[in-house]
Amino acid sequence: MNEVKMPRLGVTMQNGTVSNWIIDEGDTIEKGDYLFELETEKSTLEIEAQTSGVLKKIIVPAGEEVPINTVIAIIANEDEEVDLSRYTESTSLIEETAATLEQIESTMDEKKPQVQNESQKGSISPRARKLAKELGVAIDDVTGTGKNGLITEDDVRKSASSANSNSSIAIKEKITLNNIQRAMSENMLDSWRNVPQFTQMVSVNMEKALNVKKTLSGISLNDMIVKAVGNAVKVTPIVNSRLEENQILVFDEVNISVAVNSKHGLVVPVIKNVENKSVTDISEEVKDLAQRAEQNQLTFDDYSNGTITVSNLGSLGIETGTPIINTPQSTLVFAGAIRKTPVVDENNEIVVAPIMTLSICYDHRYIDGVTGAQFTNEVKNTLENLTADDLL
Repeated sequence: MNEVKMPRLGVTMQNGTVSNWIIDEGDTIEKGDYLFELETEKSTLEIEAQTSGVLKKIIVPAGEEVPINTVIAIIANEDEEVDLSRYTESTSLIEETAATLEQIESTMDEKKPQVQNESQKGSISPRARKLAKELGVAIDDVTGTGKNGLITEDDVRKSASSANSNSSIAIKEKITLNNIQRAMSENMLDSWRNVPQFTQMVSVNMEKALNVKKTLSGISLNDMIVKAVGNAVKVTPIVNSRLEENQILVFDEVNISVAVNSKHGLVVPVIKNVENKSVTDISEEVKDLAQRAEQNQLTFDDYSNGTITVSNLGSLGIETGTPIINTPQSTLVFAGAIRKTPVVDENNEIVVAPIMTLSICYDHRYIDGVTGAQFTNEVKNTLENLTADDLL
């Protein structure tokens, strides 16, 4: 008998979801065949069977999230007798325990001495409070029907239903966040709450860069910007870092996280060791990552160990922006669209030049304005004086 457990993909993974069982109970499977699809915060992966046999029991149904190392299925020989009672009993025990805890919480709330005054109005059971948060119901708007005005789960549900039915705004649709969107939501919220950050903006004359691009086949402007940022990091390495407790960890490798849009949402895979790669290598890698992102085939390794981020929305017509740091990194480079702009040249003459705005965001806990300006100007100078040799 073989226990199939929820695998751990990467050191930060704590939970996983079986999005789909590829074979059914009672089917025979060979070692190496795909057994189920695993949905993590970042992607959906097909997981292979580690042994041959018959899928005797699916313990965790599709769509249920469980911690790593949880037994999710049993594979055994076709004629092997398997005692599945301890697995089914374990599942039943969890459900019974949850029900018992809910009953105890409700009983304890009812037994608490109640004083009929304004301060006791709106008391609520823990489970009802959790439900109110999930449904977006304001507790102050709920009338409790329990003992001494206790707000119950039914009260919360009725309030939510009433709010929806009484709303004068028709809801077109409700969209549940997928795992990629949930991960982005949590990361951006963490960054905004916990990291003081500032943005520096600078105009960049892209005339030389565009001339270089004409000499290169199959290379995008974004590929060139990624390489240019990698070159600038070598001059100002402090931006290629993160703060860990009271230490600044400055990395030797320049691993650039590149924002890539897909039908599943915006993802940020990593181009590793940019400092050692040509712009052609970078271009091929970006195309491969974009294709696999569209097919939802990116792996945990594709997302790991990024040290600085480049986000380019110029192709979508966005001229500038105020980006948010991709924690735990310290720096994000945002490139906007190139616009023909009248500028005054070194001869005090007005000329038209292709100008791009760079918006670079920094972690203000340890990168100050002067340090940020050094890197901002280094990226600007690198792009304004770019040659084909710089991209090798």
